[in-house]
Amino acid sequence: MPLIYIVDDEENMCRALKISLEIDGFNVLDFTDAPAALEFMKNNPDKLPDIVVSDLKMPEMGGIEFLIELKKIDCTIPFIIMTAYATIKNAVSAIKEGAFDYILKPFEPNELKLLIKKAISENDFSKNNEIRQDNTNIEFIGESEAIKSVLEKVASVAFSRTTVLITGESGTGKELIAKLIHQKSERKKKPFVKINCAAIPENLLESELFGHKKGSFTGALTDKIGKFEAADTGTIFLDEIGDMSLSLQVKLLRVLQERQIEKIGDNKLITIDVRIIAATNQDLQKLITEGNFREDLYYRLNVFPIKLPPLRQRREDIMPLTEFFVNKFNLEFNKNVVSINNNLKDFLLKYNFSGNIRELSNIIERAMILARGTELNLSHIDKDDPLLKAIMSEAKNEGIIENNKIINILEGQNGNLTEAELGEGLISLEQIERQHIIDILKTTGWHRGKAAEILKIDRSTLYRMMKKYNIEYEA
Repeated sequence: MPLIYIVDDEENMCRALKISLEIDGFNVLDFTDAPAALEFMKNNPDKLPDIVVSDLKMPEMGGIEFLIELKKIDCTIPFIIMTAYATIKNAVSAIKEGAFDYILKPFEPNELKLLIKKAISENDFSKNNEIRQDNTNIEFIGESEAIKSVLEKVASVAFSRTTVLITGESGTGKELIAKLIHQKSERKKKPFVKINCAAIPENLLESELFGHKKGSFTGALTDKIGKFEAADTGTIFLDEIGDMSLSLQVKLLRVLQERQIEKIGDNKLITIDVRIIAATNQDLQKLITEGNFREDLYYRLNVFPIKLPPLRQRREDIMPLTEFFVNKFNLEFNKNVVSINNNLKDFLLKYNFSGNIRELSNIIERAMILARGTELNLSHIDKDDPLLKAIMSEAKNEGIIENNKIINILEGQNGNLTEAELGEGLISLEQIERQHIIDILKTTGWHRGKAAEILKIDRSTLYRMMKKYNIEYEA
């Protein structure tokens, strides 16, 4: 079973969590301060944790500092922060430093267990799939001329070792195109290694990219193979390349020029054979003008550019993508949706999709959770989606929504409203919002992280709304 470190300066909290987790079969070590946990790791490298659950505010070393030190030992260990409502901002800072998630005190033991299992599962999936022989068939959905042009470029460049730069707004499918290039290349049975340059703290990114030697810095307990070396003979995908620091850009430029890397703490050059694909949603030429991106690196990366158009510029792809997501979530949620109502089709075809394919996927996922029959329709688009937002904005001046609009738009989702409310013909925005949040929490088994994702808000906003509407966990 996975080994969990519990770190909290409150001894009773450590003991309670240890007992609760051990009942579920987890191996647990508990520490009342972070330095003790770090010292144990350094002295027992064979007992590194599979996950760490740590309090945010501790007297000797706080949770964020603990996280930073842990990443120096092993940056792949998932880290969950426990925090009080008043310190949510600090918890968000921890996530920016690489924490997996945070959980708000007081919490139900089952909520923490779900979060732990999710973190371990996602970490295992990442490890098993990041460096692998990928024979999975990848399909990029689209029938528009714009996508046909993109796929023609993919087919043309795949069999070379030419460096590719993929640009486009967030959610347009840049990573999928990178994987498609790899799959269609002669390297398809070799590693495909991805690294998000924006997701890893700057002081750790160099080690992640190029590796390090044991003892090269505090916490470097063993030799580490970097992503470039792991991708040798295969493909490396540098996502969010526009977020890389100027100092690392210099080192990446040298790799592109010489096809050699140098580990931190080692002066030995390692020759690598790696296909490089980079991606960004930023305007690199603007960053060059602002002095935040090297022009010479830009030209090294932009040998073969592929620009992905936003979904609003290829509306003929919206329904094929919608049908793809319906089929996907039918399997995932064990649903049997076989048709899409014309009113929903009209809405999707007219909507702007600022979040592109990712936003469409999120909308359909939430709709599929709410769907009960064989047809997907407007009633399954939740309150936070644009159609209902537009209707509600019209009613804001009056502070109410007419009952017939609720029936026409929500078609049956008013089952939890009282007969008196329906009979009056007036329903407040607050009542609708409160009930919608409760419905989503119930569908996710009161998993607040998943509920926030479905509601398309961050967890701190969800907690504020739950507090505002006095929403409490229901067993």
